[in-house]
Amino acid sequence: MKSKHIPQTLLLLGMTAFIPNAMAQDNSNEKAPATEKAMVNKGSLTATIKDSVSFSTLTKALVAAELDVVLGGNDDFTIFAPTDEAFGKLKPEVLRKLLLPENKEKLRSLLLYHVVPGKVMAADLTSGDVKTMNGEKAKISVSRDKIEIEGNKVFSADVVAKNGILHTIGTVLIPESLEGFAGLDK
Repeated sequence: MKSKHIPQTLLLLGMTAFIPNAMAQDNSNEKAPATEKAMVNKGSLTATIKDSVSFSTLTKALVAAELDVVLGGNDDFTIFAPTDEAFGKLKPEVLRKLLLPENKEKLRSLLLYHVVPGKVMAADLTSGDVKTMNGEKAKISVSRDKIEIEGNKVFSADVVAKNGILHTIGTVLIPESLEGFAGLDK
């Protein structure tokens, strides 16, 4: 009985080897540059972020702001995810203050400034303002060789999760509403 399923299993395994290549094809007519080939993660955005060694601070912040549940749900989002190195550019006391329970709403606002509704691949980004999930607008700039959000380069794009897209950035974006809070500056 097991021998009947082996050819089907091998066929399925063989087919999955071609899926990432098909998804990562370079289309010369794309609006935005592909800074990296699309990567696929079958987990949620929360799981994808948690599983990456580059996002331990973001994971901690999402949990503190109770946004891990939102980004782990069924709604589709695109996140411009700051790395640990990006959070390291903040003064340590700023990050500590943001993570305090009494500043949960400020932390939520900061994190939601990195999130837009829906799944937006790099090729679908266009220059202009985009409304973030905290209600404020962020400026996207798309040129032939790079994508920037609020003047900060997207250096890894199109990580696909089951409920969204992750683009990596090297800076924590500061919304206008939080400028000056605990030393946060744009």
